Amino acid sequence: MKGYSLFLNAAALSPSTPYASPALDLIRKECGLMGTKEGCREGDCGACAVLVGGFEAEGLRYRALPSCLLASGYLADRHLITIEGLGPGLSPVQKAFLEENASQCGFCSPGFIMALTGWICEPEKLNLPGAMAAVDGNLCRCTGYGAIRRASERLVAEFSDLPLTATERLKALANQGVLPQSVFAYGAWIQERKAAKVVARVQTRDVAGGIVAGGTDFYVRTPEPALGFSPVLAKSLPELEGMNILEIQGRKALRIGAAATVREFFSSPLVREWVPGIEKFESSFASTLIRNLATLGGNIANASPVGDLTSMLLALDAELEIKGRGIRRIPLKAFFLGYKKIDLLPGEIIVSICIPLAESPLRFSFAKITKRENLDIAAVNIAIAFHEDKGRFHGVQISAGGVAPTPLLLAKAMEELEGRPIPPDGDTVNRVAEAAMVEVSPIGDVRGSAEYRRKMTGRLVQANFLNLFPNGSLAKELYP
Repeated sequence: MKGYSLFLNAAALSPSTPYASPALDLIRKECGLMGTKEGCREGDCGACAVLVGGFEAEGLRYRALPSCLLASGYLADRHLITIEGLGPGLSPVQKAFLEENASQCGFCSPGFIMALTGWICEPEKLNLPGAMAAVDGNLCRCTGYGAIRRASERLVAEFSDLPLTATERLKALANQGVLPQSVFAYGAWIQERKAAKVVARVQTRDVAGGIVAGGTDFYVRTPEPALGFSPVLAKSLPELEGMNILEIQGRKALRIGAAATVREFFSSPLVREWVPGIEKFESSFASTLIRNLATLGGNIANASPVGDLTSMLLALDAELEIKGRGIRRIPLKAFFLGYKKIDLLPGEIIVSICIPLAESPLRFSFAKITKRENLDIAAVNIAIAFHEDKGRFHGVQISAGGVAPTPLLLAKAMEELEGRPIPPDGDTVNRVAEAAMVEVSPIGDVRGSAEYRRKMTGRLVQANFLNLFPNGSLAKELYP
């Protein structure tokens, strides 16, 4: 079993909890900190949310994460703050909850408070929609969300003038009691550890336990990993981090490390520059707590037939960089061999995802159908990307999830749209939708019958065109 150390609240800790066990068990069973609640153990309720801090390129950052889906080993050399660690008195977030009567039975309250504290730590201008997005993965069964909303409004007003740089913001928050003074002690502790040892770089070929990325699916399927299971965590591998522009075989591409989280992907200035508008689809992916933890590489390797991020990356014509005995590159569309079967050999790992870039502007849209708006698996999802060339559709990519054993590109629908005039008329859109419906081979399950999924494929194709071309007569042509 791997040994590791972390900074828990205000003191260093070398725990006995196995490296691969959920951090929730470390917190409650080993440390006896019962303020972090055990709810669904699937990342859906937010009751177990904690703050996790660590040094990144821009300095020390803290994010709210679901401890039920977090490997204890992920906390190695990081600062873990539980609700007890916020301080001996009430923090401003706790005080707002108290004074606005935003807590009744109290079971969900620690998770809400940690999620909102993590939101305040983000170096962004605070507003109420941001606060509501921060708690989109938190459930309350008795208080009513109105009081929580009022508490959030108080926080927006109280902290409207915080610094917008990460380091200065954390200092201000520690001085104002939002964060504990232990953030300064953690900084000193980690610097001492770095000076005292040279951390050996983990080589994947030496690892018998495999690799766990974000763990957001792994810990749902395996809430109590076998004793002795000791994987490498993707976030511990430097070559899986970072985003940059490079050239691959004379072609410009955006390289994204496979350990990049979903939140890092959507908030990246590079991603937003080269895929304009993609950030508006972030909220359709799980919740803030999950996006802070889930990784691109993990989502791809999980091989879900209906993975939202996979469909997006397919439409962006992504390529995978895979490392084993050597390095090989394959198109993402060739990676999926069958249901939950992937082109990844023993000892290989996805190192990065590369999105090809072109000089002409890229247009992108995504749509999905679910039974609830947030935190739900799609019945069907559709993504569309294309460039404009002399007023016509060029380089069209249309992907679909939930309609076949694997995520797939809809070649017939793409062919139908390629070269057509921009903007499209209703007849063109309907032709593309019909081609898509013919091309898919869905099955029926609890999320919808095969016929329902087929019809939704066509409807979501239409929805994407309405997203892309909201002005004009298209809506009236499609729905007279």
